[in-house]
Amino acid sequence: MSSILSSLNDLAQSVVELVWSLFTTAGSLVQRTISFVLSFISGCANVVVDFFKGLVDLTGGVVQFFISNILILGAIAVAFFGFLQYQRQQGKQVKVGNTKLN
Repeated sequence: MSSILSSLNDLAQSVVELVWSLFTTAGSLVQRTISFVLSFISGCANVVVDFFKGLVDLTGGVVQFFISNILILGAIAVAFFGFLQYQRQQGKQVKVGNTKLN
């Protein structure tokens, strides 16, 4: 008789564990689904932020390229103008091709 009661007790515990594992599995599934959705939204936001960050970096690089080229061309123009002024002060005619500049 005690073995029948022990068997029924084990059966009841198994059923309770089965129901408990179903609830914990469902809870874990809900938790992982919510975690996935939040990480997906966070990932999408990071993609947008990284895109605009890259766009700003690209724009800064292009602007820096143009400014550096303008500065180099300006330095060349100043050096050429200084050379022309030096030549004029020395009393020499400045020619570019067949055209006199002074």
